[in-house]
Amino acid sequence: MAFALALLWAALQSGFDQYLASAKKAEAAGDFHAAEKEYEKALAIRPDGETFQRLGLVRHMQNEFDRAIPAFEKAIRLKPDLWGAYLFLGIDCYRTNQFPKALTVLTHAAKLRPAEPEVQFWLGTTHIALKHYLDGQEILEELSKRQLENLEVLRILAQSYSDYAVALHNRVAAEHPASAWAFRIHGQALESEGFCEAALAEYRKAQALKPDMEGVRESITRCQAKH
Repeated sequence: MAFALALLWAALQSGFDQYLASAKKAEAAGDFHAAEKEYEKALAIRPDGETFQRLGLVRHMQNEFDRAIPAFEKAIRLKPDLWGAYLFLGIDCYRTNQFPKALTVLTHAAKLRPAEPEVQFWLGTTHIALKHYLDGQEILEELSKRQLENLEVLRILAQSYSDYAVALHNRVAAEHPASAWAFRIHGQALESEGFCEAALAEYRKAQALKPDMEGVRESITRCQAKH
């Protein structure tokens, strides 16, 4: 019985290795669909964390993010130290708009590989997608110092600064509608849309409430020149 089981195990292992070799060959040739099928055959013989990770990756490369996610989840259940599986699981959750889940997964990836630039990029980007502007900006600002040539980091940072400023302005206007800051914010919005006369009226209301407010005098002068 033991000998028969040993023969069966050897045959299964041989089949697993053959499917794995075929999958890697197809993957190297860029035939991700064929590689996917071979990885699936190998996994039908023996569940394996690293092979599930490869299956997830070839699905990811085909932009099949929804189908890649369960493969990566199985990979990390079988082998919890696969930081790459956590990274791509986080990326694919991000790409399918599952931002809270992406944040949880990428935070774990960052614990496994704290200095990995790709992990930091997606962690920072996910924070910003969740409107955790300060957390995301801190991560991406640090990354930008290490990757001076990464223009995508700078683009996301610039957009997040703008979005954060708008969010703060809207909050001030909503919570303190009769304040000098609210009048100034409204004036800036009107001026940006070309309504200088209306903007001038708002700036003057702000100045009346807070004569020493920085920038209001300049805004009034600028609107007067346009008007």
